[in-house]
Amino acid sequence: MKKREKEWLIWSTVIIICVVIWKANFLFVSTLPITGHVADSGQVLVSVQTENNTVEIHSPLNTTYNFDVGVPYNITLNVSASFTPQAWRYSLYDSRHSQYQYQNVIFTPNNSFLAVRWGNELTVEANDSTGAWYDDSVIFSVVVPNSAPDIGQLNKSILICEGEVLDYRFNGSDVDEDTLIGDISPKNPFFVLDIGFSGFNVTLFKIFSPILTKSHLGVRNVTLSVNDRFSATCCVDSNSTNITVIEINNPVNLTGIGAQTVWTSGDNSTFYHQMQATDTENGNSSVGNLTFNISFSNNANLFTINNSGVMNFTPIEDQVGVYSITVCVNDTGLSSPHQNISVCTTGNGEITSECDDFTLTVTNGNRPPEIITNYPNDSNFSVAGTSSSFFNVTVSDPDGTIPDIDWYVDDGLQEHNENNSYDNFTYSFGCGVEGVHEVMVKISDGLENDTFSWNVDVSKINCPVQSSGGGGGGGGGTGFCFEQWACNDFDVCQNVKRSFETGALSLEDYIWAKNICSQEDYDERFCGFQVTSCFDSRSCKNKIARVKMPDEIRVCYYTENPSCSDGVTNCHDGSCELLVDCGGSCGACPTCSDGVKNQGEGGIDCGGPCPYVCPAEIPRSDLILIVLVAILIVAVLIILYRIFLIFGWKRRKKEREGRN
Repeated sequence: MKKREKEWLIWSTVIIICVVIWKANFLFVSTLPITGHVADSGQVLVSVQTENNTVEIHSPLNTTYNFDVGVPYNITLNVSASFTPQAWRYSLYDSRHSQYQYQNVIFTPNNSFLAVRWGNELTVEANDSTGAWYDDSVIFSVVVPNSAPDIGQLNKSILICEGEVLDYRFNGSDVDEDTLIGDISPKNPFFVLDIGFSGFNVTLFKIFSPILTKSHLGVRNVTLSVNDRFSATCCVDSNSTNITVIEINNPVNLTGIGAQTVWTSGDNSTFYHQMQATDTENGNSSVGNLTFNISFSNNANLFTINNSGVMNFTPIEDQVGVYSITVCVNDTGLSSPHQNISVCTTGNGEITSECDDFTLTVTNGNRPPEIITNYPNDSNFSVAGTSSSFFNVTVSDPDGTIPDIDWYVDDGLQEHNENNSYDNFTYSFGCGVEGVHEVMVKISDGLENDTFSWNVDVSKINCPVQSSGGGGGGGGGTGFCFEQWACNDFDVCQNVKRSFETGALSLEDYIWAKNICSQEDYDERFCGFQVTSCFDSRSCKNKIARVKMPDEIRVCYYTENPSCSDGVTNCHDGSCELLVDCGGSCGACPTCSDGVKNQGEGGIDCGGPCPYVCPAEIPRSDLILIVLVAILIVAVLIILYRIFLIFGWKRRKKEREGRN
């Protein structure tokens, strides 16, 4: 190779390398991400002067700073002083949460610091050579667009047993610290209740239900959602789970027969009785699906019992006496128990049984039982409504029968006892009850009775007031039952004017609805109302509800034919939409966890209303530049390799010539 060609090759290589380095430097600088931006321009200087020394904050300003969702709130800290500070420090007070974010942080001027969202109060201090500190303060705000909430982790499968109530906890978080509203679809028998907060941005919820029965068995796929109600089109998050209600074998229930007496002749000389047994799975005793058996003391074996629970016996003189008898009933169990039935504490699918003991007196001269002693001795006394009263009786029967002991309050049976010659009874009338009430004890041998009554003057004790919000209900630890209201989805929106004209809406409700519509700027064409139904899942049966029942009527925006494409958040087809035309009976609402780029997101589930920053993307022009740089690098390597080959060939040629 000639000398001129070598020089040209070397200079070309140098130029290409310089171009590559310049292009690469331009690429890396131009693709650096830019985070945050200041909304306003200008300068406001806030200063505090002490003697001749002052400190001035030039940045941040007394203004509002806007940041994108998910980026750090970095703000330049630019300060100056009229003297030479020995040290600088700053403190940042979080006004929204009434706490210091930082205190006495040592810093170097013209760096940046991390602000907090919403209200910031920054205090900067500098000290002079004497150790005296001088300060300046500024108040500014950080504003970020609203973000969608995030629903917490859910079990993919929730198991609950028949006869139990569901209480499954979950939560929703929101970086905007909005109070979230939880929902479930479809409703009934499962509902969602707001149960409080954790920290500043987590709302706690629970899925609850009434007592689950045979009608609720099976698997239900439900969608849980949390909504910040920021707008009709944003922001919500949802997730689905399966709730399985497992069938159990409910215990068979047998009604006690109590003490019985039969004569050897004349009236009441035949003992005939059908045992009353009920079973959720097998029906009652009359159906014949249950199995009965009977046993006697001393193996008397006076009579039998059939599979319908019927006993039929006519005694003779030789059978006079008192007999202790036991009747038992068995159900059939479950033929195909659920594979996870072991999670149930009762009713594991096996056969259950229940027994009843009673006495049968065969006599030719029956005498009535007697109450021997009773307490209190005084048949009239006074008591406070919430205080407990104690009662006691001792009984006897001259024929040897052990009589039944029944306790009544105001003619209502409160307690039944068998095979006891004495019994205690404790009763509290409760708050809100007053006046004279009767407590009575009644004993019986099956034919003859004896009674004793007390007249109790009850003084009223007011019930505690339980506050309530929304459709909730709580309580526990007080001994009182507090309602837990469950409300179904609202029905389809009805026109207020038309409903009033047809008599479907009362005048009072019509005036109320018109006033609310006026506040919402709905004219009579779009003024609507809708209703729901609520019930107490705890079945408290309080005469006066301790937890206020939610409203079962509300105003709505009326549309003629509500659908999933009418541009309105409404209820139709048996459920209610979460946002405009999504959720409920419509398709799922867009969320930040659905794996789809929607609702104005910058990428899949990031940017836009999502609380996650999208990873920086390389622009198309930069991608082309990268390809060109790669080609140049390859070209340089080829040229260098060619140079290496050329010089190597020259060296080997000289070596051969030297050897020759």
